[in-house]
Amino acid sequence: MSTESNSQKAQEQELWDRISTTEGAARAEVLEELSLLLYKRDSYTECLQVVETSIDIYYKSGGTDFYLRELIHVYEGKAFCLRNLKRFRESAETFEEIAKLHQLNNDDDGYIRARRAAACDWYEVEEWEKSLEGHTVVKLALNSDATPYSMGLDLLNIGMAHARLENHEAAIVSYLNARTHFKEAKNPEYVNWCDNYLAVAFTNINNGPEAKYYAQHYFNYSKVAEDLTMEGYARYRLGVGYLLCGELEEAETELTRALQLLTLEEDKDWPVIVDANKELAKALFALSRTEEANTRLDRIRTIEETIAA
Repeated sequence: MSTESNSQKAQEQELWDRISTTEGAARAEVLEELSLLLYKRDSYTECLQVVETSIDIYYKSGGTDFYLRELIHVYEGKAFCLRNLKRFRESAETFEEIAKLHQLNNDDDGYIRARRAAACDWYEVEEWEKSLEGHTVVKLALNSDATPYSMGLDLLNIGMAHARLENHEAAIVSYLNARTHFKEAKNPEYVNWCDNYLAVAFTNINNGPEAKYYAQHYFNYSKVAEDLTMEGYARYRLGVGYLLCGELEEAETELTRALQLLTLEEDKDWPVIVDANKELAKALFALSRTEEANTRLDRIRTIEETIAA
């Protein structure tokens, strides 16, 4: 065992010893120190138990009237433990509580951070309305820490929530605004993600020319980045754009290459592979290559039934 590990173990034992000799808020403070050590070593379940005990003690010792900042800190520890344990509904609820505490503390920036974190975790549990509400509140708030990058992220998140709610036109508006902010921030990676989501959104409203336009940008980035996985998705988006425009040979070419790349992955994205095969079959039917189209659909039927079960 390293000297550093021995030191951490001794420090932890010292804190446990202090817990047994303290009461009230003093004990809560020691528990808070202990929780930091547990968190650093990824002991999230144990850390969660410690911070919850600390929270209970602070409330019994005077609550927000006397220990508001301390409660904010330990609630944040609780939220991040829950997030690391992938208990996203509980972490979202905890971040909402933290936002309320920041309001009591007249901390607008803290409130914004907590609402944004809650909105992200609501998205994880498919609470699209709650996610959209949270991100919209953040966007409309006066934020002294706002940058083009952070404003772009908020708009991107709003667009994603709108898309999940099938508000595709609203999603497009948010993605376009986010793209402008990311360009201002000189962040090509996130401009690229906006292009990807824009291609999907325009596809969902059957706008082939715009879908193709943004898919081409997404494809260009994938080639510059030399990312074959991304190229597979980009070619899929581009192929669908061509199909919507009635450019059948080009659609066939892009979708065929997309499938070659997507199926190379060890961890295959089967829903996308199935969808790409269906889109390719549409192109083949339109090209009067009915037998090829039906063969392709027959081949994916078992996979489609399996992932839909």
